[in-house]
Amino acid sequence: MPVNVTPLDSKLKITFSLGTDSNGKEMTQVKTYTGIKASAADEDVYSIADILTSLQSNDVIRVGRLDEKEMTQA
Repeated sequence: MPVNVTPLDSKLKITFSLGTDSNGKEMTQVKTYTGIKASAADEDVYSIADILTSLQSNDVIRVGRLDEKEMTQA
């Protein structure tokens, strides 16, 4: 079955390390930035993440991008 896919929106997610708890388990914090254009190149999104993380005191664990798309039957 053919499907039409329409890009809608993207989000930038950055996971930071907050250290470890009393049991030795790593504590994390996730910051999500919305309003990223779906057409933005991955390199550009990563460059923004690099700038944002340079302003943080916590270590970065992960940088991710979530793309939302609408799918309809063609």
